Amino acid sequence: MSRNKTVLVCVTGQRDCDRLIRVGKRISDERRIPLQVLCVQPTSAGFDTDGEELDYLRETARDAGAEMTVYFNDDAPLMAVGVAKQIGAVHIVTGMAEAPVNGFVEVLHRFLPLIPISMVGKDGKIYNICPAKKDEQAAKDLILQSGS
Repeated sequence: MSRNKTVLVCVTGQRDCDRLIRVGKRISDERRIPLQVLCVQPTSAGFDTDGEELDYLRETARDAGAEMTVYFNDDAPLMAVGVAKQIGAVHIVTGMAEAPVNGFVEVLHRFLPLIPISMVGKDGKIYNICPAKKDEQAAKDLILQSGS
């Protein structure tokens, strides 16, 4: 993974995370920057990880022209923050938190407040967290582009 401007898509290893990769691909194409897919599994998942699901997501990422990296770590949000910094992420795509909320997006936003985060619901609707007022026009453009 190199440090360039990149769109980072964070997936959980569930098959329906393919929608996140598709949204990330659209954003990366619009911005003409690379796409990177990240999956952080808990260390306890090790042998219980569904290889078919990860293979499907890896294939979906490859079809989108992206590399998918899988890490085993018990602190997924902080691992994602570290990867985002390492690869120079300028936009992050993730799923919508369901109940109970796990704090993943909140941690990303706290540590990376200048990076827009697009959360994709199961219905495909995109919700955005945009940087502070400093980038207000860019935030408005982002909302218009995502159709929200």
